[in-house]
Amino acid sequence: MKNTHLSIYVLLFGVLLSCASRQRAVIPPSATGGPAAMPIEVESAIRRIKQNSPEINKYFILGDAGDIITMGDIGQFEATYDLKRLQIDSSGNFLVPFSVKSPLSGETWQDNLSWKPQRDTAGILLAFDDDYQEVWESNFDLFGRYGARATFFVQGEYKDYSSFCAEALKRGHDVGYHSINHLDLRKVSSEVFHEETTSQIEFFRNAEIPLTSFAYPFGFSEYWMQEELLKSYKILRGYGVTYRLYSSAVIRRGHISSKALDTVLFKRDEDFEATIDLMMRTLKFIGGDLILPLTSHDISDTAAWGITPYRLEYLLQTVNDLQLNYYWYRGFSYKLPEKCRACGGPGC
Repeated sequence: MKNTHLSIYVLLFGVLLSCASRQRAVIPPSATGGPAAMPIEVESAIRRIKQNSPEINKYFILGDAGDIITMGDIGQFEATYDLKRLQIDSSGNFLVPFSVKSPLSGETWQDNLSWKPQRDTAGILLAFDDDYQEVWESNFDLFGRYGARATFFVQGEYKDYSSFCAEALKRGHDVGYHSINHLDLRKVSSEVFHEETTSQIEFFRNAEIPLTSFAYPFGFSEYWMQEELLKSYKILRGYGVTYRLYSSAVIRRGHISSKALDTVLFKRDEDFEATIDLMMRTLKFIGGDLILPLTSHDISDTAAWGITPYRLEYLLQTVNDLQLNYYWYRGFSYKLPEKCRACGGPGC
């Protein structure tokens, strides 16, 4: 009998142990310290991000070191896109790493989306300043090979630029003005200010050179200058190192700032290439009606305030690879029809 009772106790203990084990197995992982299952709302957000849904509000911010960080809001979630680490997949599309953060829990999930740039209205406003007309003209064929169009902000009197301006317009470029003597306009008298900025307009326009835009020397300006110069020009342009994107509507308000491309800012070609890649990818990825103003001066292998021919060509190639458009300051319309992109020749 004792052996029978012992067998019954052992059997009951085994049944209880088995039930307890099964009960522990159905406890949610989060209750035991393990990873929680991905919430369904997170799955939905990630799915829409991977589809690159147009409902996502994309934008960029500048980090503490001035680096460009591309973000996106989708419902309650925040996406961060790593446009520095793009890879090419077997279909030739970009694989874009991204992370999704929950504002409630602080948890982060990571994935990739496949992105193929498509033609839209995003583009660049490329400009060159000062008095390098001979150098600019010697590079017209380079611009032509890439279907690129630029605005040349000339410095000096009309008589020094009449032939250059005629050729630039013939090649499909634009001409703006950059003062006579490149003075700091904040430190001159009212008479000198008007002499420097508007005295040459009549000569240019009588020669059918529209001259609709003005670039401040050194990028320096004060608010009263804007009020004065918008009586004579449609667009006024500053100059700096900050990355800024503008819609056409904002540009037409009359005052913008342009990002510098000069050699003095980039010690190595690798630094320049990485900056161009990130700037252009950000512009294209955010998309929409956005324009990036860019400015340099000389085109030379040695000039600090200029861009090397290699770097200029790298820029133009990147613009074309991402199917960005070239704008000019006069009019903000496309500067080159598709047939001209194919042949690269002027006046098509």
